[in-house]
Amino acid sequence: MSEPLIDPAVWRERLAELYVQDVSAAVVVQCDQVWLQPAYTALRNEVDQALMAAHLRRGPRLSITRIILHNLPNASVAPARAAAVDRAFEEWHHRLSAASVLLTPGASAYRIHRLILRGDEAAASIPDMVEILRDGEWTDSHRAASALCVVGSTGATTPLTGYDVDLDGPFGDADPSVYM
Repeated sequence: MSEPLIDPAVWRERLAELYVQDVSAAVVVQCDQVWLQPAYTALRNEVDQALMAAHLRRGPRLSITRIILHNLPNASVAPARAAAVDRAFEEWHHRLSAASVLLTPGASAYRIHRLILRGDEAAASIPDMVEILRDGEWTDSHRAASALCVVGSTGATTPLTGYDVDLDGPFGDADPSVYM
């Protein structure tokens, strides 16, 4: 795995722009496995919080399209990875799914898509990015268009929903009164 071009200062600057009124959309791609490394946990959490806060504050006036990995590369095509990466991957998906249920029921302004890696792919086909649409102009129109093209391609992504994780809790099956 090569070191990605993730500059925390650029990410923070672009995320701060989500609160500006003339910003109407954002495309956020976090598909490099480096996001699952312990050194990037704080930045990953910061991005999560910034996107949720912007969505809550701006609502439907701000469209956020986010792309994360659906699955990690197969062991046969990817270099060996630590078990901590697998745990971080599962935890992140669970947290994002739970947050999407709580924060965006029925809303189309904040969508999380999971990029499906095929069996022979060792990495995502699109680079990590935060691209902002301000007054009809993307910060980098080519990168934004490539990410949106992937989202629009049939079978390339799948939405992250609350159905993907068990939010029932440990006593849901044992005590049906939790549904009353």
